[in-house]
Formats: sequence, C-alpha cells, structure tokens
Amino acid sequence: MFTFISFASEDDISIWADAVTETEDRGTSVLIIPMSGQTLTDIRSEVYAEIQEDIKTLNPDLIVIEIDCKDAQDIFYQQMGWFNPKEFGRFEGETKNLPAVTKVFRTHLKDIEQIAFVKDSMGSITPLTLSWEKVYMTPDARLTGTLALAARYSGISDENVRGKMRTAWTLLGSILGGYGKRDPDLMLSLVDPEKYLSGTWKGRKVEWFDHLNADFVIDPSNEMVPGFSATQAQELGISEATVDTLNDMLLLNDIREYHIVGEEITKELNDYVYKWRSNLTKAQLLWGDYQQQSGWATGNERKRWLVKNKNTIKSLISICKNYPAVRIRMGFDKQLRGLKNILEEIEKELRKPSGPTRGGGGPSMGGGGGGMRP
Repeated sequence: MFTFISFASEDDISIWADAVTETEDRGTSVLIIPMSGQTLTDIRSEVYAEIQEDIKTLNPDLIVIEIDCKDAQDIFYQQMGWFNPKEFGRFEGETKNLPAVTKVFRTHLKDIEQIAFVKDSMGSITPLTLSWEKVYMTPDARLTGTLALAARYSGISDENVRGKMRTAWTLLGSILGGYGKRDPDLMLSLVDPEKYLSGTWKGRKVEWFDHLNADFVIDPSNEMVPGFSATQAQELGISEATVDTLNDMLLLNDIREYHIVGEEITKELNDYVYKWRSNLTKAQLLWGDYQQQSGWATGNERKRWLVKNKNTIKSLISICKNYPAVRIRMGFDKQLRGLKNILEEIEKELRKPSGPTRGGGGPSMGGGGGGMRP
C-alpha cells in the first residue's frame, strides 16, 4: 500500500512565520516577478526579455516567480467550475514561447537564486513551472498537465500532424524539465496524454515510469494528463512544501529579514497585462464597428462609412502591431494580411467615382484571413 511521506503541517510553518520581517532596506533583497493569466499573451517571452538587463543591473539576492495561471481567467467560468476556452493557454506558438521565457530566467539570470511560488499552475504553464528546481505551492494551488492540449490531440485524425505536435511538445517537456532536474517520464506525462504515469519510492524520492507496473499509479489513462493538488505535489517531492504566504516560504529558506526591490519592474509587468487586455477590448469594439459600418455603406452614405471603415481598420492594425497578444487572441494572421487586404479593398472602393447605390464597406474576413476569436 502506498503511504505518503509526512511533513510539518502548514500550521507549524505559520506559527513561525512571524519570525520573518519585511524591512525597508535590510536583509535579503527580493524581486517579485508576476506570471499570471494566459500563456503566450499575458506570459510572453518578449516582455520578460525586455527586462532581463534591468534585473541584472538590480542584482537582487532572490527572484520570486509568482505563478497564477489557471488557463481559465473568466470569473463566471471559475464560479461554475468550467473552463473558458478563450483563456486556455495558446499552443500554436508555445513550443517557442515557453523555452524563450525559461531561457531568460534559467540561462541569462542563472546566477541569481530563484524560487517559483505557485498559486495555480494549470495547463501549458506547468512545464515552465517545473523548470525551476525550487517550487512552493499555496494550499489551494493545483499543478496539472496540458488539459486543452489533450483535447486538441483527440480531435486530430491526421497521424502525421498529430505526430509532429507530439514531438514538439515532448521536446519542450524534456528541455524545460532539464532546467529543473525533473524526471523525464514525469515531464512527458504532463505534455503527452498518451503517456501513462506511475511511481516507486526510492528512499525519500519517487522514481517515475511510463507504464502501469510501478508501486502506485497516478495516470492510468492514455487520453488525459495527470494533475496534482498542493498536498500531493509536496508529498511526491514535486514541490518543496505547501505554504500560505511569501513569509512562510522565505522562512523555509532560512530568510528571517528581507526587503522588496525592483517595484518598478514588477509594475511594468503588471502594466503590460493591463494594457494589452484594455487594447483587446478596444480592438473587439473596432472589429464590431467595422462589421456594422460595412452594412451601412450604401447609397448616399456609402463614402462616409467607407472613410470611417478605413480609419477603423487602420486603428485595428495599429493596435495589433503594438500588442501582438491582441492579434493572437483575435485570431488574425501574424503578418496581418487579412486586415491589410480589407484596407486595400476599402481604398480601392474610395478611388472609384461616386455613383448610384452600392453595398459593402469592405470585404469580410473569412477562412485564412483570421476571423475574430476574442
């Protein structure tokens, strides 16, 4: 029978957490790096790459990566216990994005001590989470494999396409797991639903296997991916411990006195998320305006609404160029060819001489043009 290892309870840790003091400028310097929301949009490699030199210059004693990625940010869906597909981690670009994020912290900033503080790690963020050797989780945190990717696999009938997708994600799991010195079979099970996962205790550590013949089985299905509660992750040695607060975590790392540094860096990252999501709302409204105005561009009002549509599409292109996350969420192609084609067609219509009633303020974007998926 499988028996979990016993650790000090959360209450035991909290009793001593008062021994940790945040000061103005004494003790360990701690930089907080937020990673919250959706991978590839909120958690985007270019954003972290832009601040890596600032972090090097700051040179904190410790970087705390605060991870809160549910792959389901919509409050209604959370309350109902559902997932919001619009907030699932994106997969098309993740085999480049996640390793690039990892490279910033685990290669360029490797000389600075780092800890992952997990409030939730669900879906495509999890391979990134486990690229850190030291992982602490809050009591309600979850650590799950790529849930939406499992669903994506099941919907692919082309074996060649499916095979290429599996190969890419298998490689990603191997690379990221290597940074965190994670067991390859554990990492593969989190990114490949066709893998099994079982384990055997070797002293205080678990040896993981891609079969069902070990001492205990975690994932007996070849169609899903495993998930761990904070307690399970701790008892299986995936996380260091379960903690309520930052102070609890610092105490377990023998830090009794600390001060927060780099608040401007933390703010810059939070501001990025706010700005791109605000611009997503603007872009969605602009796209709605374009579609509505296209229907109004007839008769004597034709030129007026064509001009408005021209300005609307220009504004939409500008937002998408400034915030690639908006383009990704709205489903437009990388080069914005679909939007540029619409703009060209509108300008062509405006160059035509005025005449009797005409319809259409520009072509609709269908097929490969990138219809909106807000």
